[in-house]
Amino acid sequence: MIQLNVDYSLLTKFFGISPSKIPQYANKDLEEIMELEAAQGNKKAQDYKKILSDPDKLFEIFKLTNVENKLIILQNMSEQDVDKLLPYLTQEQLSKGLQFFTEEKLMSMTKELPIEELVGMIFEKFNLFDVLSLMEDDAMDVFLKQPDVERKYAQKYFETLDQKTLEKIMTYSFGANFEGKSQEEYLEHLENLDDKDFQNFLLSMEREQKINLINGIVSQDEDLLLLFKADDLTAPMEMLMKQDKIKLMSTLDSEFLIPMIQELPLDLTQIVLTQIDPRDFSEILAEDFQDILSEVVLFSTKAA
Repeated sequence: MIQLNVDYSLLTKFFGISPSKIPQYANKDLEEIMELEAAQGNKKAQDYKKILSDPDKLFEIFKLTNVENKLIILQNMSEQDVDKLLPYLTQEQLSKGLQFFTEEKLMSMTKELPIEELVGMIFEKFNLFDVLSLMEDDAMDVFLKQPDVERKYAQKYFETLDQKTLEKIMTYSFGANFEGKSQEEYLEHLENLDDKDFQNFLLSMEREQKINLINGIVSQDEDLLLLFKADDLTAPMEMLMKQDKIKLMSTLDSEFLIPMIQELPLDLTQIVLTQIDPRDFSEILAEDFQDILSEVVLFSTKAA
């Protein structure tokens, strides 16, 4: 039996049903009860559908500020019904539902985001050095081989380096005979390399310098971040505690949080939806869910 915290004095007021008559209607549905009451001259019973379509009366009758009351109503809704309600939750309310997922599932859903959204989320908290420091060398090489990573970006980056930094890079990749040359000589040598040799040079750079190179390239065109794979971008997030993961994911727009919440079991989605604004809920119930309200009213009245 549904145990709804309803103001029963309001039920009798709005529907005009004496509590002493409730036992007579034990096996009747609400429409049958109202028809019997109407036949006996109960004018309020004749208007019960109007009452169930009045948001203000629903708000008052069902005490929709009561979370338990909202949950009982939501528990009578199907998966399709609750999906219609999720857009009424705020970004913050939706993100609270992420608590029900394991950390593994949170990361799995994160990696399924469109790359543009994933990049935006990751760089809300981390910088590119944070990401690259945890990235595999092979992943950085794959990035540098992308056609969109044009040679001009790397050449422009090298032009910003001083003589000592260039010397360290050149001697590491080309040997000791490149020691003691000027900045202009180093840059000229790089400019004279054909595209294949230039790319091999980039791939041969030591890890620290390669990280600096990629950071310098991306600083010229941030859209190049979209070339990285999700697994490469999310490594720093993997190291966060669960609450910090959720805090980061809460920066996502609702359109990306809603599909995540829809992956919860129905009973947990219903719990998440108890956060819905009571006034919004009464409006929605009055417009689209009078059949469910009829059942709830019936059982609540009988429980009285």
